[in-house]
Amino acid sequence: MKAPVLAALYAAENGFRYGATAPVSPSGARGPGQFMPATWAAYGKDADGDGKADILDVADSVMASGHLLCDMYNQIEEWKSQGEVVGDTLDLTIAGYNAGVGAVRSHHGMPSGEADYENQTKPYVAKIRASESRYASLLGVFGGGADGIGGKIVEAAIRYLGLPYVWGGGNVHGPSAGGFDCSGLTSYAVYAATSGISLPRTSETQWNVGTEVPLADAMPGDLLFGNWGPAGPGHVAIYIGNGQMVHAPTTGDVVRVAPVFEGMKARRVV
Repeated sequence: MKAPVLAALYAAENGFRYGATAPVSPSGARGPGQFMPATWAAYGKDADGDGKADILDVADSVMASGHLLCDMYNQIEEWKSQGEVVGDTLDLTIAGYNAGVGAVRSHHGMPSGEADYENQTKPYVAKIRASESRYASLLGVFGGGADGIGGKIVEAAIRYLGLPYVWGGGNVHGPSAGGFDCSGLTSYAVYAATSGISLPRTSETQWNVGTEVPLADAMPGDLLFGNWGPAGPGHVAIYIGNGQMVHAPTTGDVVRVAPVFEGMKARRVV
């Protein structure tokens, strides 16, 4: 089960949100992997060595999802070899994560016909498969395409994917008041990656640091500035490559990866 599939699935499940404030589904599914209690009891393990299997934790949930998906994939392959189900094994596995692997078997393939399957399961599978290539591109950057200080800046920021946006939140030492705002995230990431470079605290003042570079020449770790006003940029993000950035967007949102906004300018600060 490859990382881009898991990333696309977690984006679809809960928008990478985790921790105590992560939404709970109407059916009671919890955490970034949206596990029901019985499934978590079977698959939840302490993956990060902190002494507990935490359904709200990213590391524990990702490993549990991976094991669940692999088990379903192998089961569906066995059913296919016996002539019980037909269809693409990965598509059916993703459908099983949404509707239960039993639904795949009882429908001899992709669950269909009922409203939940037509309106939820099938679009869910299509959404994940359609975004898989995007996450493969992004993870290619994280996996080694971003070297040096720029890569470390990116790595520091993506550690906090899913953390809530908090106006005024964050500083060089990490999140505060439960989250980051846009310039709090960039301040932290640059400081953590460089072991000591402190940026000014706002997007407007961060624009005055370093050297502007053409957006087409931006490298992972460069800062991107947008939402321009009379005082300068009202937003700052971190370029990660392939036309994508990581940023803390706005109130009600979370730290996330997104396409670079139109009209943004790039600046190399280290």
